[in-house]
Amino acid sequence: MPPSLSGSPEVPCVQCGRRVRGLGWAELCPECTARRKRRANRLARRISLAATVLMAGWIALRRPSDPTGQLYALVGVVAVYIIVQRIASRLAMEFLPREPAPSEPRES
Repeated sequence: MPPSLSGSPEVPCVQCGRRVRGLGWAELCPECTARRKRRANRLARRISLAATVLMAGWIALRRPSDPTGQLYALVGVVAVYIIVQRIASRLAMEFLPREPAPSEPRES
């Protein structure tokens, strides 16, 4: 491989092996990163929805009587969804197993 004029070599993606200029060693290319983010966000939405349903069920059992308490409960349910979704998405990006590249055969 001839050296690039910019000084940064074309480094292979860790997952698919595609060579990308400006990519750091042991990093994913933009396409693999986008695919991984989609998987992580899908999983995070499911986890956050489950946490939100549990929170809403707990609040429904406790039934705040005053309107201010009901407003805080509503804000709390929305906040739980947003916070859990962000945390679950970050964790999923880190801990999801490596997905085989599209050109690799899937193991059964």
